Amino acid sequence: MARRRNDVMRMFEKIEAGFFAPFILGAAQSAQGVVKELQTLGPAWSGRFANSWEIATESKVSSGSGAPGKPQSILAPILTPQEYKNKPSIKYYIANKSQYADYALDIKEGRFFPPVETPIRDAAAASGKVIATGSRSNSPHKRGDVSGNGDGQATSSAPLDWYTNYVRGGRFDKTISLYMDQALRNVRL
Repeated sequence: MARRRNDVMRMFEKIEAGFFAPFILGAAQSAQGVVKELQTLGPAWSGRFANSWEIATESKVSSGSGAPGKPQSILAPILTPQEYKNKPSIKYYIANKSQYADYALDIKEGRFFPPVETPIRDAAAASGKVIATGSRSNSPHKRGDVSGNGDGQATSSAPLDWYTNYVRGGRFDKTISLYMDQALRNVRL
């Protein structure tokens, strides 16, 4: 009798795993898509910032290398059906662990000086491209606060408040919806 009960329990676990699979996959792909967009939109000088993103759950972390160069993909940790069911509504945490993340995210003011490393100029997504040149005030300022008048040596490779605009401007929500919709459309009944 106990063996039969165990077989029934395993069958229910498989059914449950099949039911939750598209949701779990969609959530993981959404987190990966968000990081890819953050790497593309954010400041790019040496590539260290773009490669310092991480995707975490309460028990697992997938981190970028923090190395210079083109942005590297980060695979989200995959949740089990039990983790998916029992976790709070936020399944993944995305953060940047570079030493200057608060400045690159335009959260903190200070005297910003780009890293000494040579900027990457060959990668289109994180090209080290200069989107604004000009000057910054001598007082504390945010990284992207460049006058754009062309006088001075200050440069910016991402617009001021790029991160806040991404999160609050709707693009973040659209990315999550896109990947969740794709995962759910692939369900075969």
